[in-house]
Amino acid sequence: MKALRAVKYTVRALLIALVGILLAYNIYVLVARYAFGIGMPTVFGVGFASVGSGSMEPELGVGDFIVTRAQDSYERGDIITFYDSARGQYVTHRIILVSGDTYATQGDANDAPDPFSVPLSAVVGKVVLSVPGLGSFVSFMQTPGGMFAAAGVGILAWVVTDVISGAIDKKKSKKQKGKEDGNDGRADG
Repeated sequence: MKALRAVKYTVRALLIALVGILLAYNIYVLVARYAFGIGMPTVFGVGFASVGSGSMEPELGVGDFIVTRAQDSYERGDIITFYDSARGQYVTHRIILVSGDTYATQGDANDAPDPFSVPLSAVVGKVVLSVPGLGSFVSFMQTPGGMFAAAGVGILAWVVTDVISGAIDKKKSKKQKGKEDGNDGRADG
């Protein structure tokens, strides 16, 4: 019984922590984007994104989740995420040439280099981790539907732990009552 109670409270604590982190992150991203105009917010120099095109295949595919980390400088061969002001969007490409604090980039699947240089000030960070396919899930979780789905799963898990715990407590109580009445819960034969 103590083990079940521990599992119940652990599940609840994890659910509360997960929903809290997800909610806090989504609020942070919304405030950073809409109140401060930061298109790709970072936390302590670490940014998160979903890959939206196949320009970096096979290294990075559409729907992959990437983690970037800001650095003081970058080297040839690094995959970086930067803001392309001409297109008004973030791009993740490989550095093919370094010239001071400016970088020439190209997508691995593209035939030609990007037609512009990327200044260090436009770079969000170097890709330090990629998880295939996770970006699609993360993007969904940032939508209202994803938030409702997460809340629904959390509520369902909460209710399931309550139902199981209640059923076991009821069974234990019934067994205890049988012992108090002089019956160990088994039928006499």
